[in-house]
Amino acid sequence: MTKKIIKILAVLSTLIIILCIYLVVFGLETTRFNSLINKEVKNQNNRLSIDLKKVKLHLNLKNFSLKIKTNDPILIIDKDKKILLKEISSNIKITSYFQNKFLLSKITIITSDNEIKKYLDLYSLFERTPQVILLNQFVKKGNLKFKANINFNKNGKIKDNYQIEGEAKNIDFNILKFQKIKNLNFNFDIKKNIYNFKEIFLNFEGVKFTSDNISVSKEKKNFMVKGSLNNKTHKINHKFAKLIEDLNFEKFDLIDKNFNSNTNFTFIINEKFKISNFNYTSEVNINELILNYENKLIKNFFIDYDKSIKFKNNKFIISNLDDKLNVKGKGEYLIKDNNIDFFNFEIVKKKDRYNYNISIDLTNQKLQIEDLEYIKDSKIKSSLELIGRLKENQIELESVIFREKKNFINLKNLDIKNNKILNIDNIDIDLSANNKFRNQLVLKRKNKNFFLDAKSLNFEVLINKMSKNDKSRNLFSIFDDLNSKIEINIAKANLDSESEIKNISGFVEIKKNKIFNVNLNSSFSDKEKIFLKVKTNSDNSVITNFSSDRAKPFVKKYKFIKGFDGGNIDFSSSRIGSITKSKLIIDNFKVQEVPILAKILTLASLQGIADLLTGEGIRFTDFEMIYSKKGKVTTIDEIYSIGPAISIMMDGYIEEEKLVSLRGTLVPATTINRTISSIPLIGDILVGKKVGEGVFGVSFKIKGNPKNLKTTVNPIKTLTPRFITRTLENIKKN
Repeated sequence: MTKKIIKILAVLSTLIIILCIYLVVFGLETTRFNSLINKEVKNQNNRLSIDLKKVKLHLNLKNFSLKIKTNDPILIIDKDKKILLKEISSNIKITSYFQNKFLLSKITIITSDNEIKKYLDLYSLFERTPQVILLNQFVKKGNLKFKANINFNKNGKIKDNYQIEGEAKNIDFNILKFQKIKNLNFNFDIKKNIYNFKEIFLNFEGVKFTSDNISVSKEKKNFMVKGSLNNKTHKINHKFAKLIEDLNFEKFDLIDKNFNSNTNFTFIINEKFKISNFNYTSEVNINELILNYENKLIKNFFIDYDKSIKFKNNKFIISNLDDKLNVKGKGEYLIKDNNIDFFNFEIVKKKDRYNYNISIDLTNQKLQIEDLEYIKDSKIKSSLELIGRLKENQIELESVIFREKKNFINLKNLDIKNNKILNIDNIDIDLSANNKFRNQLVLKRKNKNFFLDAKSLNFEVLINKMSKNDKSRNLFSIFDDLNSKIEINIAKANLDSESEIKNISGFVEIKKNKIFNVNLNSSFSDKEKIFLKVKTNSDNSVITNFSSDRAKPFVKKYKFIKGFDGGNIDFSSSRIGSITKSKLIIDNFKVQEVPILAKILTLASLQGIADLLTGEGIRFTDFEMIYSKKGKVTTIDEIYSIGPAISIMMDGYIEEEKLVSLRGTLVPATTINRTISSIPLIGDILVGKKVGEGVFGVSFKIKGNPKNLKTTVNPIKTLTPRFITRTLENIKKN
């Protein structure tokens, strides 16, 4: 009996061993566990089910468990959304079955390619978070496949040591309202709180980018993202350029320009996809940029500038660390073909403040500074350096240095806002003016006032502007609100190529950008003095007095007078509100060409005097002009001029750039003498007893547009009492 039992046990043992070996080596196919597996799946979420085919069992003797494997199962969400799987395998501890515990210890899932939207739906069954909802909105399409190894604890909860690896293809999603990423492809490896993305390829607004690795690590409720992003040489299209233009680069022509980049970055993203602590370093190379920018200031400095600057071989290093943006750049620029120069710069931004250091080679550029009559031709070594700051549209230039051989400009602490100067501490200039004269000056600020010390200055441009009634003649209009006193000491200054004044001293007081008081003295020589005085009274009336023992430098600039010589000048004016009343006196001068006067003489058949005017010139002993101005209208109360050959009296008005309306009387000097001699008693005393044969003169009118004046003349037999009176006054004076 005992032997039989032993035999039976031996057989059973042998059978068990064979069965175990078979289960270990070959396994067993069955459907008995399908319901059990489906039950466990539903235990995870009742909206989830699984469609299984035959299940194959393998025995694992090491940990006394069964490995359950099924091929091509289908995971079903809400009975209609199917996720195709390649394989599901799991381990069931045999002891757990007898102990009525959770059976699964490990599960491995290998999927087929499925739409990524379906995985998001699956994930939302377990975690219905706002970020999942947002991600579902961002993602438009794409496929995903993966292999997941998941371990369970004895209570059926997933352990932290899970691992998911897989591949994503052709994903499209929106990162902003108008910007899209297309054809995103990558491999991934996910562990608890660590996400690694490798071999990344994407298309952003038509530009292809790659990345070797991007890692994401979870820290509390945030995610730390670290990685790189690169692109090979690629042309910038309209969409990508629009993105850059939105960053206020709208003046740059970027279309069809080649560029490449290499960027390393880190940032933190929270559960609501809000990005913070965005740090990056990017190297960008752009073969060509064109700046389309119509700027009067640039045009005034660069002679060849025509609304655009071309930048070539540009290399930029852009970094943002701890909210501090740093941009370094270098390259070449062209204002005109074949005049290539170099530039480099560094810009540092922190909060709303920009610090910059710019160096520009100007060797091959033609330059000019009109007000200083400075001109530089190409092929002359020169440079410009700018160090400063930009804050809230205010430019603060700590230093501006221009160098060219012996010429230089050095500005310190120049603050500009809305193209107006807010402050300047120091100006140091040493520049040649047309290679004939040098501007050598130092302007220093002390508190609110300035001190101008100059060896030499060129005043010719300023005088030309004044003679043309140029609105830009107010040098102080470039300031925002200047209220200062300028102490002046100038050794010498040229008025033109022929005239030089010396020892200019005095002061100019400015209030609200306007000249308030002036007191300046100078001289042409020991015997020829010049002074200017402007005084603003308590009633805001402005009194101006100007006197020069040499009139020629100030008169010859006017186009309607040519061949002016000699004379001295005395000018006074009074301005109250918008009305200015002035008086101009010039004595003892000669003119050679006055077109209007020549025409009057010709029409009056005074050819002899006309020939004299265009020959050696006509001399005048006295010229006096009394006039007033309001707005654009100048009213001439009287112009009176007397000379050995002719005398003139005139009045009328001039509306700037619109209308000239003048009338007057012209009388040969011999006629005047005879007229005065005919006056009883007075004529005998002043002129003599000889009486002329009658009075002769010409009345004339000048009228029309300044560019198309019409002149008419009429002989007269009787001189006006005013003409005679003014003549008598002149005779008495002389």
